[in-house]
Amino acid sequence: MYLPEQIKTIIHTYEEHGFECFVVGGSVRDSLLERPVSDYDLCTNALPEQTMALFGHTIPTGIRHGTVTISIDSLLVEVTTYRIESGYRDHRHPDTVRFVSDLVSDLARRDFTINAIAYSPRQGYIDPFEGRKDLARQMICAVGDPDRRFQEDALRMVRAHRFAAQLGFDIESETFEAIEANAHLIKYVAAERLFGEWQKILKANPYQVRKMLSLFRPWLPELTACAFCEQNSVYHDKDVLDHTLCAIASLPRYDDLCAFALLLHDLGKPYVLITGHDGKDHFKGHQEVSYEIALRACRDLKLSNEYKNTVPDLVRYHDEIAAPTLGWLHKFVVGLGFDKEKMHRLFMVQYGDIMAHSAKGQQRLAVLKEMIRFYEREIEKRPVCVGQLALNGKEVSRIAGVYGKEIGTTLKELLDHAFYCPQDNTKEGLTHYLEKKRK
Repeated sequence: MYLPEQIKTIIHTYEEHGFECFVVGGSVRDSLLERPVSDYDLCTNALPEQTMALFGHTIPTGIRHGTVTISIDSLLVEVTTYRIESGYRDHRHPDTVRFVSDLVSDLARRDFTINAIAYSPRQGYIDPFEGRKDLARQMICAVGDPDRRFQEDALRMVRAHRFAAQLGFDIESETFEAIEANAHLIKYVAAERLFGEWQKILKANPYQVRKMLSLFRPWLPELTACAFCEQNSVYHDKDVLDHTLCAIASLPRYDDLCAFALLLHDLGKPYVLITGHDGKDHFKGHQEVSYEIALRACRDLKLSNEYKNTVPDLVRYHDEIAAPTLGWLHKFVVGLGFDKEKMHRLFMVQYGDIMAHSAKGQQRLAVLKEMIRFYEREIEKRPVCVGQLALNGKEVSRIAGVYGKEIGTTLKELLDHAFYCPQDNTKEGLTHYLEKKRK
């Protein structure tokens, strides 16, 4: 296994002073898979205070849990004392941590066999739980009793699916069954922490979502309903959930906000489904229902203002695809205040949505391309906010004889006029418009 010189130096320093030290966890796993390694975590039988005495530049990152960060040649390396844990009353963190001198005991507390492999240049690989075999058979397998592992830390259930998505692995049957049996514990995981894992899964392989609906259920129960909602229509050839996941996979380039918007964009469909006399399914009004679900999801998951101000709108307007007009452009960039970034995200969401339709449904792609060309051509020609008007509020007040709230109303009226008649967006042109209005 390749190790940077700084890591070799740290391991050698421990061994020189009679201690053990191993590289452990993700760096060993990724090295064996010939994937890029970004950082190295080490474990040792030295106590934290002994580590701090051995190395000149250290940070007591998590002394209570045995973790010290060593700074060596501009590299920060976390080293943790071998430990065992007990008493996970919150199903996330141990109540008690006890330091031990045995590496195997430390490896036994870890989540999955592929993350419970240790390595040192002198001793080679230490793999008591056969993680290398599971890497070879491309399997995510809990260390020891899977029920116990997930009851200790409920986040591990989502991490199992994240590793499966990122590595292209399957989840071993007993491990998967334990996830399903303990899925109710996911409520103990902080929403922010959970959402971070969701993002990684959507980016790596959105189709993994279908295998983990039980873990989404407390926040997005509608996903399960979508899995059983067929779409009998010439425009669709998938159920709502498969269409949704295909839409995410079809994004022209990955974007966290667009992916989450697409996860939510059709969640309202099962609740508005009507089958016509011809046997065809219709989902009138699903955009508004999905919009309300998106508002709730952004709130419940405690997402950033960027998500709250963007995702619900992308959901609400994802289906507005028609031959472009200035009225359409005005609605979005002036009326709704979509800036360039938000418009480009809307186009990306609409593209992913279209590409997840049947061949007939994909015919709308030509219209979307026309909309994008129209937007790019027209957006630079005209003002889209009052700050781009040739007159400011003081000038409007003086010319039009308006005050207070009327200034804002007049500026808005000027913006509407200048948007449709951009040639008038000069001091002379807008002054003439205001004076003409006063007569």
